Amino acid sequence: MNERFSAQLNNFDEHNPLEQLIERLKPLHSILSQNSYVKDTTTRLKQIIDDANSQPIVLFLGKERVGKTTVINSLIGRNLLEDRPSEPTRTNTFLKYGDKEYIKAVFSNGMEVTFDIANLSFFTISNTESAKIIRKHLDYLEVYITCELLKKVTIVDSVALEAGAKNTAYFSPALLQRCNEVFWVLQAGSPATETELNFIEKLNKRGITAHLVVNGIDRVDGEVEAFLDMEKERYGYFIGEDVPVSALQAQEARNTNSTQLLIDSRITQLSQLMFQLIDNKQKKTRHITERFIQWLERLRVEINTIPAREPYVSAFEYVIQHQSDFNSDPAQLQQDKALIDSLDKQYESVSKVFKEVQTLFQLLQTLESHSYLRDPIIDMYEEMAVLYQKNVRDYRKLHVEYSMEYGQLEKQFKKQTGMTLTFPLEDSALTPLLSEQIQTLNKIQKNCEQKLVFIKKYEQFVLEKLDSVQSRLNELVENRLLSIHNQLNELEAQRIRERANMTASVNKLAEFNCIAEAQSFIKDAIEPLLLERVLPIKEQEKRQLHQTIDRIATVNFTYETPIATEPDAMLAQPNLKEKYHQFELRLTEEDIVSDIPELPEKIEI
Repeated sequence: MNERFSAQLNNFDEHNPLEQLIERLKPLHSILSQNSYVKDTTTRLKQIIDDANSQPIVLFLGKERVGKTTVINSLIGRNLLEDRPSEPTRTNTFLKYGDKEYIKAVFSNGMEVTFDIANLSFFTISNTESAKIIRKHLDYLEVYITCELLKKVTIVDSVALEAGAKNTAYFSPALLQRCNEVFWVLQAGSPATETELNFIEKLNKRGITAHLVVNGIDRVDGEVEAFLDMEKERYGYFIGEDVPVSALQAQEARNTNSTQLLIDSRITQLSQLMFQLIDNKQKKTRHITERFIQWLERLRVEINTIPAREPYVSAFEYVIQHQSDFNSDPAQLQQDKALIDSLDKQYESVSKVFKEVQTLFQLLQTLESHSYLRDPIIDMYEEMAVLYQKNVRDYRKLHVEYSMEYGQLEKQFKKQTGMTLTFPLEDSALTPLLSEQIQTLNKIQKNCEQKLVFIKKYEQFVLEKLDSVQSRLNELVENRLLSIHNQLNELEAQRIRERANMTASVNKLAEFNCIAEAQSFIKDAIEPLLLERVLPIKEQEKRQLHQTIDRIATVNFTYETPIATEPDAMLAQPNLKEKYHQFELRLTEEDIVSDIPELPEKIEI
């Protein structure tokens, strides 16, 4: 066993067998992380370690439109996840506790990208082409929110079962393996289908006992118990506990602060059952141990196939052939340059977004064209400003109409009387046509007067909110600039990491040296623990483990490696903050208020 991990192995609670196991798995993960050929297997080992050290994972499972998402929203006490009946959840979503709320998207290639919590519906239910493309490469989401319940448990909102042929269904085995408990969700009054029954039985054969959650008890008018009895008679031997709930009542109770509704919803019983089930440390220890035993068999298969593919020989030949090219990859440099240029242009555009904005109309055009300038406050201000400008336009149009009608009246009056139009008019000077024209003018004048009332109302709002809205818009611009700047920094950091990995690969074929190190570590540090009577492992499993580890240890990974050359300088990154000045929005009342003609006076006869 490598001595560099000796001190670490002694740093655990000797009375906690799970901790002993995990303290040995951490160095193993550290060793294997140097090898890209076993990347997926290493990722699975990291998940075992993380899941052992984190809160128990509870999975909510079922077919479409049974209310899984609504039940989860009720448990966490907020409408975080979109639960539209027409748009089912399309991404497996882990809800975890976090002091800062954000989304981490974990892609199939192992890449992890963080996003603002506001983008959650894009990943989970959006049906746009861009969302479909991203989800095609997405493994799962981790959503970190501030919720007391999530300090004790991680909740998974799952995609619906994929129906197969002959009443079969599919769900990710890797995700099932990670979960400590599974809650099967049914809609009250809607019995489980044959496909669901087959899947529940399949879970049971894999050692997973699902617990039944019947949602929508408020819709069946006291028939819940009868429905439960009927379902348990059909497949009760395959399920564990059962809890009838009403997620909608729980949501309404939260909205109305109704204690009785909360009691009627029974959502508290569900959370209590969940906590009761996950408070079984022995069960969690056995669960993690089983996962690691299965993981060892996966590693054995993978290590034994590497020599057959001769990947280490191919890697060596590739290093010799391409050693002179390691210092500069033209395609990668061009790709990086294109991305940097794109971020540069984005930064310049955002920094100047308010440069030419000098009127309310120009501000509204700018808001309409840039989605990052949006939030509820801005949306409300925009709505009122649009109404203000619309009423101004309507008023001006009425005023023009009034002026034209007035001109016609003057012409008509002079034609009939030969005199200039003055007020007040004598009744004797009025003809029916003149009277009709005056009525039309007074009607237009009244409409102008009404429009003026609306103009003053909306004008007062946009002026009162101007300072706060400008501050918020400038803040949104700063946030967007910071996001672009961070993307540029992340690119640089990512390239540095890639160069470091390449240098390590050239200095030695660490991909295979570290596997040899892992073989030794498994044999010397992990096997003794597994074969002791500390962990809940059956005798038959121990014999199989001994054979598995022997097969892992006997594969030979030795090869001389070439000396790596030093990488050249990284692609230069521009200092965008110094390069581009941010133009802040600085509108005044004069820039906001529209000039309108005076209100015409009513014509008195």
